[in-house]
Amino acid sequence: MTRKKFLTATICPLGFAVFVAFSALASEAVKETTVKGFEQRGEASFSIQDYVSGQTITEEEGIALAFAHAGFARDEVKRERSEYDRDDGMNILEVEFEVDDDEYEYEIDLDDGRILSASYDMSDRKQRELPVQDTAISDSEAAALILEKVPEAATDDMWIEAERDDGILYYEIEFILNGVKYDFDVDADAGAITSWDQELMAKR
Repeated sequence: MTRKKFLTATICPLGFAVFVAFSALASEAVKETTVKGFEQRGEASFSIQDYVSGQTITEEEGIALAFAHAGFARDEVKRERSEYDRDDGMNILEVEFEVDDDEYEYEIDLDDGRILSASYDMSDRKQRELPVQDTAISDSEAAALILEKVPEAATDDMWIEAERDDGILYYEIEFILNGVKYDFDVDADAGAITSWDQELMAKR
C-alpha cells in the first residue's frame, strides 16, 4: 500500500456560500416542495457547503434538500428512509435513498437548513459492469477526475493512497477545502469514481 501526498496541505478559509434555489418532490404523494431561504445564484454546486438556507426547515424540506444536492426528482428515488435524531442539541435528519441501486446518505441540520454530510456509493452491480481499460490510470489522472467534481480544489492539497482489492487497483483521495472534508474512491482499472463522501469540519 502506498500513500502519497503531493505537497503540504493548505486549508482554505471558509468561502461565501452560493445559495441555490430548487424544487423537489419530497413525499409519497407527488407534490412540489421548495426549501425556504434559498436564492438562485448560478448553477448547483457539488459542495455541500453551498446548500444552506440559514433558516429552520421541516423534515420534508430536509428530504428535498438531499434530493436537490444529489440531483434527482422524487420519482427517480427508490427505498427512501429518513430518521429524526437530536444530537448535541442539534435537530438532525438522516436521509437514505437509492437511485438505480446506487446508495446515498445525508445528514441534514433542520435548525438552519444545512447539509452536514453526504455520501455516495456505486452499486456492486455497476462496479462489476465497469469497462476495464488496457492500462490503469495514474494517481494524477485520478486526481483530475476529482477536479471535474470539485474544480476549485488543488492537487497539491490531496492525499492519495493506492491499494488493491480483489485484484482491482483503487485510489483513495482525501482533502479539505473551505471547511469541507472530501473523500473519494477511484477504480484505477476503469477510471471511474465509485464512491465519495463530504463532511463539514465544523458542524455547529
